[in-house]
Amino acid sequence: MRRRTFLAGGAAAVTALNLPIPAYAAAVDFSGLRAKWAADLTGGTALDPADPDYAAAITRLDTAVSSALAKVDRSAARTRVFTDQDLKLDPAIPASYVRLEQMATAWATPGSRHRSNASLLADVLAGLESMYQLIYKPGTVEFGNWWSWEIGATRPLANTMVLLYGEIPAEARERYCAAIDHFVPDPYWMFPPERGRIISTGANRVDLCQAVIVRALVTDDEARLTHARDGLSDTWQYVTSGDGFYRDGSFVQHTYVAYTGTYGHVLLSGIGKLLALLADSPWAITDPKRQILFDSVAKAYLPVVHDLRMMDFVRGRAVSRHSASDHNDGYTAAEAILRLAQGVEPALASQWRAAVAGWLARDTFGNMLSGATIPRVSLVKSLRASGVTPAPEPNGHTLFASMDRSVHRRSGWAYSISMASKRIAYYESGNGENEQGYHTGSGMTYLYDRDNGQYADAFWPTVDRYRLPGITVDRLPLPPKAGGEWGEARPPYATWVGGTTLNGYAAVGQHLEGPVSPMRARKSWFCFDEYVVALGAGITGSSGYSVETVVENWNLHATGTNVLRVDDVQAPDSASLAGARWAHLDGVAGYVFPNGANLQVLREARTGAWRDINTGGTTTPINRRYLTMWLDHGVDPANASYSYLVVPGASLDRTRQLGRSTGLRILRNTGDAQAVAHPTLGLAMMNFWKPGHIADVVAETPCSVIQHWKNNQLHLAISDPTQLAASVRLQLLLPGLRQISADPGVYVTRTPTGLRINVDVTGAAGATKKLVLSR
Repeated sequence: MRRRTFLAGGAAAVTALNLPIPAYAAAVDFSGLRAKWAADLTGGTALDPADPDYAAAITRLDTAVSSALAKVDRSAARTRVFTDQDLKLDPAIPASYVRLEQMATAWATPGSRHRSNASLLADVLAGLESMYQLIYKPGTVEFGNWWSWEIGATRPLANTMVLLYGEIPAEARERYCAAIDHFVPDPYWMFPPERGRIISTGANRVDLCQAVIVRALVTDDEARLTHARDGLSDTWQYVTSGDGFYRDGSFVQHTYVAYTGTYGHVLLSGIGKLLALLADSPWAITDPKRQILFDSVAKAYLPVVHDLRMMDFVRGRAVSRHSASDHNDGYTAAEAILRLAQGVEPALASQWRAAVAGWLARDTFGNMLSGATIPRVSLVKSLRASGVTPAPEPNGHTLFASMDRSVHRRSGWAYSISMASKRIAYYESGNGENEQGYHTGSGMTYLYDRDNGQYADAFWPTVDRYRLPGITVDRLPLPPKAGGEWGEARPPYATWVGGTTLNGYAAVGQHLEGPVSPMRARKSWFCFDEYVVALGAGITGSSGYSVETVVENWNLHATGTNVLRVDDVQAPDSASLAGARWAHLDGVAGYVFPNGANLQVLREARTGAWRDINTGGTTTPINRRYLTMWLDHGVDPANASYSYLVVPGASLDRTRQLGRSTGLRILRNTGDAQAVAHPTLGLAMMNFWKPGHIADVVAETPCSVIQHWKNNQLHLAISDPTQLAASVRLQLLLPGLRQISADPGVYVTRTPTGLRINVDVTGAAGATKKLVLSR
């Protein structure tokens, strides 16, 4: 929801909606489509008011409606519909329509105590007319946030007209639809003409098309419905820049922000609803490329949900909202997937339902039916009745090179890495939200384990935002919104961000430029079965402040007392521990320092409020305990470095063993290259920031490489994380190898010392190219 650069073509390019539309051979049953949409809003025939889950949802709806009724301004000369919603402020416009929709929904829902209530109906009808007369009508010029007028108001208004179609006079319906047409003359575009319309994309396009499609049902408008339906196809085409889905599963909104977890699931949810609405009608969505959308469930959504938690590194500003935890967005994504499953072939639907069933089974923090709407209750109950076997969380690694995110998964845990580059923002702030999120793209790492509430339990308002886990950070104080709003806060030069994946392992790297800071670092994560190796090198600063690398910052919740042991000694609450070889946080993980470390430890109680990070947040103080470990590189360091392992779920004994021997060799840790090898696993992983030579690999260009000896074959994976090169070139100093297979664009030639490998990475967008060699 931000102002962006006007796109070529201008408002004059808006497609006219008065073009002739061929008449269908038979009359179209618009009444059937209205009934179908109303049934989706109210639960339809599946609704059983006697069922406890449905009854609870109806009670929640009734409570919200009773609260709204108590705030209705029924004075003769009213200037607002609800006493607490001042229509001179743009957020009051969608808020008022949302309440009217809730009231209409209760009026139409069997089992509601407001069902068919004449007094409530009169309030809704009067409210719709007042909104029209007071503000929401043709001729009104938008003020404030464009979203309030074009999406926030249009969808609930259109829904209300469908729910009360037979109760709203035809003349009034026409006027209210004309109001929607005024603010959304064409869903392919957004923003008012006074500000310069721009092409709508992603979730915004879906929301706008939904509003117009549902509005079209009210006046039997075939032209608008067809035009809006056709506009959906743009949202599931692959893109190579800007908003939308990328081939690697990335989803970007606002041009530069990783946003699968909010805008992404809004898009998925909206399309799922419209696919179901238009199925078996003359406007059924038949675009063969909709398969891209179906593929996105496995490529884009399943990897970023863990035990029903939507990972925070794809939730953008939403992490600062007190009413929108990672579980809330996880529930919304699960609901969208279940809805979409109703329209795909059975085998695929079963896979998706099994994944959601597994999430539900392992969610120990909340309950997807707690606070659920009637449609969500219906989907979850249908899933439970299906008898599908819950699927476990999968092992593997997903690298989203197009949005600078990476997820490593093993049984019982997932480890996520959030990065930034010229392509992707450090963070997004806007509308008073997330104004201190600037360090979340500096290599922040998230450990998802059986502590199902680690980030949902008031993590963001209480954590030290300069000591987020995984980051290398300049302690230079930054102002709110540092670097700019709406995704503008991006590194000016960094392009080497990404990595390589092979057989479930990964080499991930980030050329870190500190946000609004002269601090620079090269950071790598090498992801194995049992642990993740974190290396840092070339760490420099000149701000006059200290630079730190944060090993861990664990939310112990309100009363946690997890014991921390460092080299077999229980650590004090605050200490500087020289020469530490390992640390173990009870119930969480082991941490190993292969070269020893001067480890800083702090156990503290912290107090914060949601208002600290969101101008719309609550001011109630919240207290949480934290255990933080970090490495202090000093003030204005020059070429500092670090190395440590994170071993999720490790026992004390296992951590102690790894402290003696990890089985790992650190081959290089400099500003030119970082590399590790695990001889027992036959693995070597290398990130070349510059051309260089490590072991039997000579990199002639910057690249990321993984070698994996498996069944007497050498599996090789190569990528260009800069996404700028035409080719990656390297030499393999291993004579006697022959090629077994290779991805397209991988060319191998023999040399006296081994093999020369040339990889065409044109258009690869950081994706991994692979080949297999044998002796």
